[in-house]
Amino acid sequence: MTLNMPISIAAAENAADTTAAWFTLAGALGGVLLTSAVALTTAVLNHRWQTQAADDQGRKERDQQLRQNRREAYARYWSAWNRYIHQLRELQRTALEQQGSGALIPTELIEQTKEAELGWRDGADALFLICGRDVSNAAEAHMEATEARHHGAEQGEWLSGRGTYRRLNDAMREELLELP
Repeated sequence: MTLNMPISIAAAENAADTTAAWFTLAGALGGVLLTSAVALTTAVLNHRWQTQAADDQGRKERDQQLRQNRREAYARYWSAWNRYIHQLRELQRTALEQQGSGALIPTELIEQTKEAELGWRDGADALFLICGRDVSNAAEAHMEATEARHHGAEQGEWLSGRGTYRRLNDAMREELLELP
């Protein structure tokens, strides 16, 4: 049996209005969901990018500070070493002048040399705290050669550093240029 019921025009218009309302509601909710998803994705990505940018900036600032600290430590080392070498030359010259005479090296010169040596060793301590492996190795060789110079100066001799000055200076320069 077929039901042939005539649908009234009012019922058809009501069904069309209801369908349009549902489609409007679905479109609005879909738009809100899509907009929310895009906003959430953008917020997550922005947070990630900002975190990465902050990490990169922090790394850059640390590298710049490390370079500056190394530059200062290396300059202090060379300044103290130059003062010490000057005192060793004075010691060597005095020891050479007094060889054979039996005269002792003046206490004042010995004290000045000890002060210069302490300054140099303080500079070396700062250097070893902040330097990399290559500078550390070159500094150890340089210090050994400088200590040998001290012993030679006490005998009136001037010993060569055997290129340790140049190797240490080159290692320092390379290390300072190596940092980004």
